[in-house]
Amino acid sequence: MAFCLKNGKKWCLKFISIKILFMMIMSKSNEIEKNNEELPRPESVMFNFHYQNEISKKKTLKRWKNLNKYLVVPLYRAKLLPLLGFGRIILILKTKGWKTGKTRRTPLEYRRYEGTITIFAARGEDATWIKNLRANPDNASVMHGFHRFKPRLEFVSDLKQKISIMKWYVSKFSKAAKVLFGWDPNKDKLETTNFSKLSNLITIILLHKNNN
Repeated sequence: MAFCLKNGKKWCLKFISIKILFMMIMSKSNEIEKNNEELPRPESVMFNFHYQNEISKKKTLKRWKNLNKYLVVPLYRAKLLPLLGFGRIILILKTKGWKTGKTRRTPLEYRRYEGTITIFAARGEDATWIKNLRANPDNASVMHGFHRFKPRLEFVSDLKQKISIMKWYVSKFSKAAKVLFGWDPNKDKLETTNFSKLSNLITIILLHKNNN
């Protein structure tokens, strides 16, 4: 106000315009900084699954499906991949199709969270195998390594628990987290990274072994 009274209307308008422009730049800078603290980040596998255009999504999914159908599943069922040690991180989930009723086999990364086999759907509820599990939970079976079992499924729905699991994942498997979510182990910190968006997008399932 003092500036306007001293320098006149013309300079006052210039001053206000510059101030507004500065505030917009700072706001945009804060928005970028905020987005940089969120996962998943651009170019990561999970980001592409959710934010690519529909044509690119279909191409990405087709590549993954062909890789799984013609390479991963046959080699796993032939015991070659388990023999090479891949059974320690990859399992085959057998489900009943929610539309066709046909048997479906899906290779998935798994980790042991607090001793329980845990699987993740990067596409969330849009993943076909998730729809199969929702529709036919009793028809699910698991092959991990040379072992098979029928699991009791526990879908993790509590957001705090999902965030806790994701923090555990990125801290323990940082290289995989970098490819999947865009996590940077050299720059990111658990205390400042926002895991809410990631946890809302992803579906997490605990596979409990039945005692009977």
